[in-house]
Amino acid sequence: MLRRRLALVLVPLVLAAACGGGGGDDGGGAGPARSTTTTAAAQTGAAALCARAEPVGTSPDVAAADLPEGSGIATSRANAGIVWSHNDSGGQPEVFAIGEDDGADRGRWKLAGATAVDWEDIARGPGPGGVDMLYLADIGDNLAARASVTVYRAREPRVGPGKAGGTIDGVEALTLRYADGPHDAEALLADPVSGDLVIVTKTADGTSGAYPIPRGAAPGRTITLQRAASVAVPKGELVTSGDVSPDGSLVALRTYRRILVWDRAEGRSVAQALAGHPCEAPAPSERQGEALAFMPDGEGYVTLSEGKNPPLNRFHLP
Repeated sequence: MLRRRLALVLVPLVLAAACGGGGGDDGGGAGPARSTTTTAAAQTGAAALCARAEPVGTSPDVAAADLPEGSGIATSRANAGIVWSHNDSGGQPEVFAIGEDDGADRGRWKLAGATAVDWEDIARGPGPGGVDMLYLADIGDNLAARASVTVYRAREPRVGPGKAGGTIDGVEALTLRYADGPHDAEALLADPVSGDLVIVTKTADGTSGAYPIPRGAAPGRTITLQRAASVAVPKGELVTSGDVSPDGSLVALRTYRRILVWDRAEGRSVAQALAGHPCEAPAPSERQGEALAFMPDGEGYVTLSEGKNPPLNRFHLP
């Protein structure tokens, strides 16, 4: 991944301005900063992505006509060249397979037994037995009034050639409540290292919180979530999606305007990483950007906006 790909160099590495230090933003205290290192080859981890990521070719339009409110995105490892997405509130409990390179409609799959109140994000991560699963986050709560929210866990279906689709059986529902009362949230992160899931809440006053869902969470009971960290998101920015890189070394959140990236040191949790200071990676101009996922190689990311046939915007290290 990023740390293994970039060679060590014999020059000083200054990360304070890129992913730490002071740097206020929008009155939100320690805000994101661009890297000020003078040697591009010296940049690693979050600093490299923030300073050097660039658009990948053209941005193909999503062909699926029934995906006008793409609210989350996840890249696939089981199906090369496929990304998964879903609609926002008002949509059906289903996921859409999209061609990463061409935006092609590769079909939709319904989640058996699931309902859709306000689906806001999707993540791919380890499930029981270490098998990769899709996690669908029914966690939207604009009025902060839901007594509980739900994350659905489902096996990722195989996507054949052309356009396919069907039903995903064996879907499990994790019923969740916040210990400190209801929250609106739109970001679900799956940690490939620990297997934990993390919900990041959506606030405009710089008080977003990280709420881990432990790997051992099981259906059939209500799981109480505790706030593990305050997230360093500037005031005025609303968190709409997030992801963890496949090797677990980077954590990213997006807002409507920005993409924020944190280094995650070995032995630290995702919540602990989010309590640090991010740098800011290049963000596309999108009508209502609500989706972000790392590429399978961890050296870039893909974003998606709500809207009819929106573009898939992809960024990668050169």
